[in-house]
Formats: sequence, C-alpha cells, structure tokens
Amino acid sequence: MKSLNQVKNLSELLDALREESRPMFINLCSRCGNENYLMDHVVSNIQKEYGESLGYHKLPATASRIIKEELMVSKNPVLILIENGEIKALFGGIIAQFKLEMALEKLKSDKKSA
Repeated sequence: MKSLNQVKNLSELLDALREESRPMFINLCSRCGNENYLMDHVVSNIQKEYGESLGYHKLPATASRIIKEELMVSKNPVLILIENGEIKALFGGIIAQFKLEMALEKLKSDKKSA
C-alpha cells in the first residue's frame, strides 16, 4: 500500500488502496475535534473484533477537505469504507457503531455471494 499521508485527492486515495484487500476505514479529518475522538473510539471498538483484518487511517486536513468537496459531503466527521480501491460505504456525521458493523457485514455477505 502506498503512503496515505501523501494522498492529495480522491483518485489518489482509491489508487493507493487498490491493492489493499482488507476493508479500510478512512477518516476525513478536515476539522479534528471531539467528534473525531468519538469516531476513533467507535472504530477502535470494531477493530478489537476484526483485528488485523480491518484498517483505519486519518488523512491530513488539506487532503480531507479536497476529498470532502469531491464527494460533496459537508458533515463532520466523514468516514469512508474502502476495499480494493472501491468505496463501499460513506458515513457523514456522528455514526453509530452498529451502522459501521452493518456495512462490514454487508461486505462479508457480498463476498460469499460472489
């Protein structure tokens, strides 16, 4: 996987994660505050269950702002679920843990039915 800290836009992000087969949550941290602390905590809880099979990365503020504009999302925080360079889910605002878990379960069921 290429370094995500060097990513400048959405196409570079997806390209950097094209070879990453495990699901990866990307936090667009354009305004890091308390909501990002809560998001870190929620993702950390999920990672305890999924372990190494689930990645999590925060992008720098400049790249986050650009990607949010490209995705036309204005809420904070923004969390993107990406697998094999494809966006599988997009979450904006404070997200309940069960919604993230549901998105991961959908990924699993999609793989089984494929």
